[in-house]
Amino acid sequence: MLKKHADKKPVLIVGAGVAGITAALDLARTGRKVHLVERGPVPGGQVSNLDKLYPTDHCAFCPLWTEIQACIFHPLINIHTLSYIVTVSGDDAGYQVIIGENPHLINESRCILCGRCVPKCGVDAIRLMGEHCYPASYYIDLDRCTRCGDCVDICPTRAIDITRTNSTKVLSVSDIIWATGFQDVDISALEEYGYKTHPDIMTSLEFEDWTAEAGVNQGRIMKKHDKLPPQNIAFIQCAGARDRRLFPYCSAVCCMHALKQAQWVKRRSPDIECVIFYTDMRTEGRHYYEYYQREIEGSAIRLIRGRPGLIFPLPHADGIAVKYEDTIIQRQEIRKFDMVVLNGALRPSLAGDDTLVYKPPLDEEGLVDLRLGATKSCGFCREPVDVETSVIQASSAALLTCMGGPDDGR
Repeated sequence: MLKKHADKKPVLIVGAGVAGITAALDLARTGRKVHLVERGPVPGGQVSNLDKLYPTDHCAFCPLWTEIQACIFHPLINIHTLSYIVTVSGDDAGYQVIIGENPHLINESRCILCGRCVPKCGVDAIRLMGEHCYPASYYIDLDRCTRCGDCVDICPTRAIDITRTNSTKVLSVSDIIWATGFQDVDISALEEYGYKTHPDIMTSLEFEDWTAEAGVNQGRIMKKHDKLPPQNIAFIQCAGARDRRLFPYCSAVCCMHALKQAQWVKRRSPDIECVIFYTDMRTEGRHYYEYYQREIEGSAIRLIRGRPGLIFPLPHADGIAVKYEDTIIQRQEIRKFDMVVLNGALRPSLAGDDTLVYKPPLDEEGLVDLRLGATKSCGFCREPVDVETSVIQASSAALLTCMGGPDDGR
């Protein structure tokens, strides 16, 4: 198999999240060379930011770490971090792709993780790369760095060079697979949700980071504004999704995500009341409905069918009011909660990002549109899907690439 593909051009994969990594490894294991382009400083994508994965409740990072290391050390995979697509030209016979590379201002091979540069930075632009990075090092956030140079002289190994500039590379590839994933969206424009009006009204990904075992609070459940344990938490489904003002589609992962988060709150702090406000519970994956039944029956999580019409902070930091109608008993109520988690405002990373130099053809919802001439795609940039389906689609895209077949969107 390795000899069969030795004379073929490499495959370009855009996005080094779980879908891009899966496709890259599947192709490399057949002998195909791969260029894996990642806009961030390290591979891993959004899954590397998750605490647990449903329906197994296993650590999200552990299996991903193994796959990332396999990518990093595979001789046929070339990972381009802090990189983006500038132009694409060609056709089904092959493509010429120019990629831009933002500079790594810290030389990873010289960084000894001493951390002396961090307190020297006045704008908090220096951050430690995740544990899945190799070699481990700090990196400088280019969006925050002012190039003041205060960190340069403090570095004992002279690993920091703020004079580095952007560069470009030309890649000749046989095929392109888009795997650019999703991102959280600011829904403060939808004023009824009260986002950014109170520190304890947060998105599901912000709540995930705040409560993660490997995060700042080491799994402890506490309010942001006073660091005290909450008495109750409201999880608001379809916040921005299935809403023509923002996203008319269902984000697919939110019902299971809320169930997972609520049950982990109950595991760590059983006295905290968890209430999920839902439109309908979508548990369509394998073992997902069993997961739903188990958590509802065993964790005392309360479900209320209804989409709150108003969420607003109470005076003197005395909690957050949620006004809603329980559509089953047809009664309107106002309840006070200590924390509110908004779940649903997820969009493909390609959509609405004006900083991207090049995008493939997109449909009206910002998803990769195969009908308009895009090549292959997998994961959330193709359609809203969870981790399991993203991996299946990635392997399918890799198989189609090896077989030379088109992606017809099915």
